[in-house]
Amino acid sequence: MHPPRLAGRRPRLPAEVSSASCAALDGLDPTALGVTYWFEAPNEGERRPQSVLVKGRLVEPEQNQPKEPTVFEVVTTVHDVREVNVTPLTGPEGGAAQRAAAKRPGLVRGVASGRTGFGMLVDALAPGVWAGSWSAFVLLGFVLGLTLQAVLAGVLGVPWPPLTAVTLVAGVLGLVGAKGYYLVTHPVERRRSIRSPGMSVQGFVIVALGTLTVGALLLRMPVGAVLDVTAPGLFLGMTVGRLGCLFAGCCVGRPTASRWGVWSSDRHLGVRRIPVQIMESSLCSVLAALSAVAVVTSHAAGSGLVLIVGFAAYLVGRQLLFPMRAVARVTRNGRMVTLVVASAVLATGLVVMWSA
Repeated sequence: MHPPRLAGRRPRLPAEVSSASCAALDGLDPTALGVTYWFEAPNEGERRPQSVLVKGRLVEPEQNQPKEPTVFEVVTTVHDVREVNVTPLTGPEGGAAQRAAAKRPGLVRGVASGRTGFGMLVDALAPGVWAGSWSAFVLLGFVLGLTLQAVLAGVLGVPWPPLTAVTLVAGVLGLVGAKGYYLVTHPVERRRSIRSPGMSVQGFVIVALGTLTVGALLLRMPVGAVLDVTAPGLFLGMTVGRLGCLFAGCCVGRPTASRWGVWSSDRHLGVRRIPVQIMESSLCSVLAALSAVAVVTSHAAGSGLVLIVGFAAYLVGRQLLFPMRAVARVTRNGRMVTLVVASAVLATGLVVMWSA
């Protein structure tokens, strides 16, 4: 078996249990059992769905058996893919799980057992998820963006020490806004637990830019210039941060059989997917370069127009990428409304910048 590079590790057995033992986290809810089943589909022949049926039961001493049912099963169907990993629950050797797998040609039987652990830690140990990668990439992106902002501040006559201080505060509050926006737009996750992983970049941008505007007014810095010199750094930070999503198993694309697909995981299913994180990162890198050039060369720089045009362009690109994501949008018409409004703002802003 040849696992993709992004899987992060080489499987030793078809079925494996994630080791999520941590004394400090024992007993915390929610708990989960992280089990991974690996298999390779044929590289040739007609594509067809592949169903994986796995069964498991709670293994306890007879005197400690709970009254609730202890036997359960999970069925996962994968369409039009060549390499897949799922997270099933398997039973002991010789049990119903082995007999069910034996009836399905082409799938290797696997048996694994293990203990439950803290759910968020188990998720972070899934194949294709590099623990700590999201935080590392976001922090690196923030530092690089802050540096670029300080370099460009002198172009428009903005003092960089107070600007950097305000931006640090804006970044912290932006994380709170990112979490709040995610919970508002994902009611299912809100009902599960406020501690469930997930943030929204739009929430971060809204709160961070709002904080930056208020800070600029309080410190008597030109608001338009502050926003414009922030734009390139913002997009640079998003360029790097989006790559963290790829390694952390979030914001994933839809499964695809295309040769242009990239194997990645959503913490549940590892499969070749449309690389939306890489595509959005590329979009942000282009916007970072163009907005930096605009700050240095455009006569409209300092009015806030560079940020407005850049963010409108980002929203247009983001809405076009949404249909390629695995998770559908919550609102029915929100994407189209955002696309129309952002396109109008982008066109108007470009005309104004050109005529400046």
